[in-house]
Amino acid sequence: AKYPKTKTESAHLGEEVNITCQIPEEHKVHFCKEDDDHICQNISTSAVTEMSPSFERNEERVFTVSISNVSVRDAGVYWCGAENRDTHLTFISLTTKIQLNLFIKVGVSRATGHSGGRIMIKCEHPQHKTKPKYICKESDGCSERKNPGVQDEWIENGDVSLYDNTRAGVLMVFFRELKAADAG
Repeated sequence: AKYPKTKTESAHLGEEVNITCQIPEEHKVHFCKEDDDHICQNISTSAVTEMSPSFERNEERVFTVSISNVSVRDAGVYWCGAENRDTHLTFISLTTKIQLNLFIKVGVSRATGHSGGRIMIKCEHPQHKTKPKYICKESDGCSERKNPGVQDEWIENGDVSLYDNTRAGVLMVFFRELKAADAG
């Protein structure tokens, strides 16, 4: 099999998120959240609203774990896998790693540009002047984050240039040549 699989999910604060994972037919599902010491703490089924197996033909079961009213502590790394029992031994193979990102929308701004054109976006963070900042796209679950990595100088990152102005608490993002794919 092609394990472990890694995927990214995203949720907005206070909303609900569904995490799906596949495990072989005859096994009991195991779902856990990684703590700061990289130990995967089993999540009791009570914390998880629903684990509904929907059966597919290919000997794999698809489980959906719903987390309602997502809070800051729900963000992080989850694992799911199968529990295997031998005569004297229970072992768990964790097959899917799920990174859950959390969005907290503080404000929504709009910026409009034209294909092939240039655009500058300013993100103001007056209360987090020296903390690292990045820009990412909500539609891909914020899986690809672009950040300057260096403060107070222009840095190129792919098709954008970024400037983290720590004095003003502003991240400036300059799209050098807009593409249709940049919309979102």
